[in-house]
Amino acid sequence: MRMPVRMVEPGELEVVVGIHRRAFGSDVEANLARALMHDPAYLPELSLAGERAGRLLGHVVFTRMWLVPDERGPEVPLALLAPLAVVPEAQRTGVGTAVVQAAIRRARELGEIAMLVLGHPEYYPRFGFEPALPRGIRAPYPIEPAEAWMVLPLSPAAEELPSGVVRVADPIAGPDMWRE
Repeated sequence: MRMPVRMVEPGELEVVVGIHRRAFGSDVEANLARALMHDPAYLPELSLAGERAGRLLGHVVFTRMWLVPDERGPEVPLALLAPLAVVPEAQRTGVGTAVVQAAIRRARELGEIAMLVLGHPEYYPRFGFEPALPRGIRAPYPIEPAEAWMVLPLSPAAEELPSGVVRVADPIAGPDMWRE
């Protein structure tokens, strides 16, 4: 059975924040999700939720980020996936997979060039993510392990991306946000 995945409605903000709180067991990620959803870089058209029986079980936040080239040239807009959350009782049931796959499809439809994630190197490659550093795309701070910083090319333009460092939304710009 295919899980319905959809955009979050404005009145569901606190429900979505609750998903992040329950998934991570703290307010840190919940407050981050809330801050990102109020930031000008927020991409609501990619920030999707999965539901079963009318209940939201998982959610992913996307924000705009910009690749700042090492050489002169314009910044390139990309999408950042973070955070992804699934309530504990629905983890390992395909909710996260359904939400990420739907976001990838939508990102391609919207003409996104690539998306990046700082995440588990064992989880995200199933969607086509690969290490970003060999492509010359650097996070704002060093990542350990380096394989946790990953990119998913979404269009042929991704092959032409310059080397550079990404500039991210203010709520995730601090060094403490860049630890896996």
